Amino acid sequence: MQKSAIACFTLLLSYLVSFSAIGATHAQFNFAGKQLPQANTVKGARLSILYGNTHNVSGIDVPLLSLSEIDNFYGVQFSPFLGIGHIRQHFRGVAFNLVNWHEGDDQGANIGLLNVTHSLKGANFGVVNISTQQSTVDLGLVNYSAKTYFQLGLVNATQNLQGLQIGLVNYAANGALPVLPIINFNKNF
Repeated sequence: MQKSAIACFTLLLSYLVSFSAIGATHAQFNFAGKQLPQANTVKGARLSILYGNTHNVSGIDVPLLSLSEIDNFYGVQFSPFLGIGHIRQHFRGVAFNLVNWHEGDDQGANIGLLNVTHSLKGANFGVVNISTQQSTVDLGLVNYSAKTYFQLGLVNATQNLQGLQIGLVNYAANGALPVLPIINFNKNF
């Protein structure tokens, strides 16, 4: 029994190492910036503790007490313990983290205490949602987006409202009025 378990583990490890020799792997473990196995691409599952950095991940990423940095991500990112997901270029999927920090373009949903995105086609669900270029939907206590279609929160703010804001305080530079309680909408709505 013990010999067969060791043989299975050795076979799995050799498979992962041989697959990573061509720049990709099905599974990767990152601990404080060290990768096992070393690879630029993960197509499967990635776990990081303290810090992980991989160029491309497709599948599932689990940052545990970790800053997880990825250039391009496609799939589900889920952190059960204080994880920060930092996507530098492209994100397609769903992210459940303490902090979602996405600098490129997003398609999907971000769920966290703080969501900071650049360009989002999808939804931010958080306590604070910030989009530096545009967002489709922001649901949180405080929402800011340079351009947005819908915001629901206590305080909502945008420079370019294309649709509707619902909240205690709503600021839209191009709104029916710049500041309105309860509801604000684009002048041309």
